Parts: sequence; C-alpha cells; structure tokens
Amino acid sequence: MKKLFSLLITILLFTMFPPVKAARSHYGARFYRGDIRVSTEWEGTIRVTGKVTVKSGVTLTVAPGTRVLISGGEDVRIVVEGKLFVRGLAEMKVTFEPADGCGNGPPWGGIYFSEGSAGILEGADIKCSKKGVWGELAGVTMIGVVTDNES
Repeated sequence: MKKLFSLLITILLFTMFPPVKAARSHYGARFYRGDIRVSTEWEGTIRVTGKVTVKSGVTLTVAPGTRVLISGGEDVRIVVEGKLFVRGLAEMKVTFEPADGCGNGPPWGGIYFSEGSAGILEGADIKCSKKGVWGELAGVTMIGVVTDNES
C-alpha cells in the first residue's frame, strides 16, 4: 500500500509540475564575453555568452576542429577590431553555432569586422546567425566558409 501511495504521489507531481528542460551542458568549455586584449588561441569547445571584441593590435586564432557555441541574440556577436584567423581543415572544420541549437531561440549576431581589421577564415561553418560574416571585409579572406545566415 505504501509503494502504491508513493507511486501515485510521484505521478501526480510529474503531472502537475513537468520536468523543466535542462540547459545543454558543454563539459570542458571555456567561456568568453567582453574584450580580448591579448593574442589568444581558441581550441576545443568555446562558449560565447555575450559580445566578444578582439581589440586592435590583438590576434584571435581559432584552431582546427574548434566548436564555438554562442548564446542567442543579435547583440551577441564577435567583433574584430584586430585580426581573426580561423584555421579549419576539410576534416576538422571550425563551427560557429548557437549553444542551444538552431531554431531554439533568436539567431546570434555573426562575425563583424571593423574598419582596419583583418582576417583569414578557412574551413568554417557559421550556422544560424543573423548576418554571417559582415562589416568592412576588404582585409578579409574567406576560403571554404559556409554560412546559413538569415539576411
């Protein structure tokens, strides 16, 4: 009788209060937001939780196979004032994508290059962003970059 009562209480609780979908865990990820003021390399899993700005005179290098998981929202973007080198390979692409998956919230803002910035983007997939790669692109070379931005 006790077991039946416990089972009924459990069923009642799950019916009244369904489980909340847990946020995706990204074990071992390094988290970034704000200004990058010293030259840095990203590798493994990176979580961008707010606007990241690569300051003038600074280089951000993204290693082959890196996953950059970005929080949703058009104001969450990567702004390049210095240099950005994305070094994806055919068998180890660099992926920039929403942390909660495409279609599970607003798109992120993309990668914006400021006047005077530079970059080489090779072997990169840029998924579910509002604008993809944009801004002053005169100093930017893109090879094997795939985007599926909204605009």
